[in-house]
Amino acid sequence: MILIPSEHHPYFSEVWNLLQTAFHSGERRDLANLKRALSDTQMQLLVWEEDHQFMGMAVLWSFEDFNFLEYLAVHPNARGRGMGTRIMQEILGSKLLVLEVQPPTDATSKSRIQFYERLGLHLNPYAYYQPPYQKRGETFPLQIMSSPQLLTPDQFTEFTTLIKHRVYEKWYIN
Repeated sequence: MILIPSEHHPYFSEVWNLLQTAFHSGERRDLANLKRALSDTQMQLLVWEEDHQFMGMAVLWSFEDFNFLEYLAVHPNARGRGMGTRIMQEILGSKLLVLEVQPPTDATSKSRIQFYERLGLHLNPYAYYQPPYQKRGETFPLQIMSSPQLLTPDQFTEFTTLIKHRVYEKWYIN
């Protein structure tokens, strides 16, 4: 695992290219926003490599009571070889982990949820909408998964409020 501290790191452009192909434009930061967010000490842009080849990336936010996995993406050439599992095993730790997933409405979203469930995450039953990445942007109906256990209603409210303010709204340009 390699920490990418700034946009000047050699892997930053590969991270950006992967984010553009792996996530719908409304479900990811724009380039300027990502560069600004790198300055936040709670955000870690992480890269995995094998034989000096970029294999995947994750954006992890560290808060007092939990970690929030904003992004996980595996390079197309590395898919189906266990890289996603390896990344998740390194991310899962002693602190509670929270992440967003699309509701299980099609084969792809169901498969993604099953992937996370195999790793010990739980699909929380509470209604959730991903806040927009830009002021007055679109919200998306998503669901929250957590590990090692389901969130209580109070944790869900506390954690998603913190995510809304620190991961999303903090980076709006007025």
